[in-house]
Amino acid sequence: MRFTRTPGPAVHRAGLRSTLFRTLAPLAHESAQRNVRRLAGRTRPPTRAGENPAWEGEPGFGDATWVLGQDAGTLLKSTPMWLLGTRGRLNPATAYRIEYVTTDARERAITATGAYFHSHSPWRGGARPVIAFAPSTQGVAQHCDPSYTCTVGTNVFLTRPYDAIAAYELPVINLFLAAGCHVVLTDYPRDPDLELQLYCDHPSGARALVDAVRAARHLGLPADAPLGFWGFSQGGGTVGTALERTDYAPDVTPSAAVVGAPPAQLDAVLRHADGTLVTGVIAYATAGLMVTSPEIRDEILAVLTKDGLRTLVDNLTTCAGGSLLASGWRSTASWTRSGMPLGAILDDLPAVDDEFARRRLGQGAPDVPVLLWGSTHDDVIPIGPVRQLQIDWQRQGADVTWRENRFPRVPGRTGLNHFGPYYRTLTDDVGWLLDLLRR
Repeated sequence: MRFTRTPGPAVHRAGLRSTLFRTLAPLAHESAQRNVRRLAGRTRPPTRAGENPAWEGEPGFGDATWVLGQDAGTLLKSTPMWLLGTRGRLNPATAYRIEYVTTDARERAITATGAYFHSHSPWRGGARPVIAFAPSTQGVAQHCDPSYTCTVGTNVFLTRPYDAIAAYELPVINLFLAAGCHVVLTDYPRDPDLELQLYCDHPSGARALVDAVRAARHLGLPADAPLGFWGFSQGGGTVGTALERTDYAPDVTPSAAVVGAPPAQLDAVLRHADGTLVTGVIAYATAGLMVTSPEIRDEILAVLTKDGLRTLVDNLTTCAGGSLLASGWRSTASWTRSGMPLGAILDDLPAVDDEFARRRLGQGAPDVPVLLWGSTHDDVIPIGPVRQLQIDWQRQGADVTWRENRFPRVPGRTGLNHFGPYYRTLTDDVGWLLDLLRR
């Protein structure tokens, strides 16, 4: 099936392209200015969140905690933050980092963090919309949280453990703001006992996303504003699950959604990504599985070697940039006692396999229009399960616009076949969503 462009005013698409340039100019200027100031010794980003609360971009929020007696979506704390690229006249916005209550997939009430970005750019249409933004993977350590990396942009740590922060969703967020949309994002919840992100735990992430929207309403976000969902990669899995499981938050109802390259079947992703530059995502997912239950933790620990466990920890303490150094282009076969790749082993573990089944997309269907896309040569998310998700959703009556990116394969298994199509079609995908939110 070929992608058919949704009809809409051509001026909106052309305007988005010019808006993109208007977005990138202040973003590049502020990012460069910050790095010059850091190198000059005037500021320094903390190597871990909370290490230097006096630094102007770090609010110093605490770790995840258990919650009693508070409803999901309750705003616990907010503080102004500096969102790169929004302080000038070209793309003005007010930004807050937020801490709020959510519940995970096991019905446990916990705290989570995120951000609310209030656009001051003009909106051409009816009521100004809100974008519930589920970020793609930036790493699972606390200093990789998108609400924090949006204040940093990029940063390289040249002391051990070597690491790099890269806020590669920041241009997308700023494009929505420049178009006149408010944006709410989640950092994804963590297990309060071990402080490990519930990585690719799509049900928990979906709840955290809608609860972030609820929390932002305490800061003046209109409850009746048109709402769009946006998610790519890890975020695509989050948004897809939120669309399938609407009973959790009937007061947070989107009008349309974009779901890009979702890990619709997590076990297939772990096999597909093994040995690529981004092998570290397997460590993220494995740790996210281990905090799900004692049974899963015991099953996984039984198959890992000491070196495998050490490599796992190395990936968990750095962002995506550091994970490239820790495990890039290496097979997870060296992590296991049997010498088999970890993804192949996890499929045979009963408790883990049951959890894979619980996270699988396609068990329900969206009841709003959805743009679903995947990439033929994606070297992180296999295209097969994404194609199957399109079939599953349409069989259940969903209004799905399907697009398969056939961008030529870039050799090397670097992840460019995953991220390249995302940015290549960015303005078209944003335009599709905004056209529906104007109705």
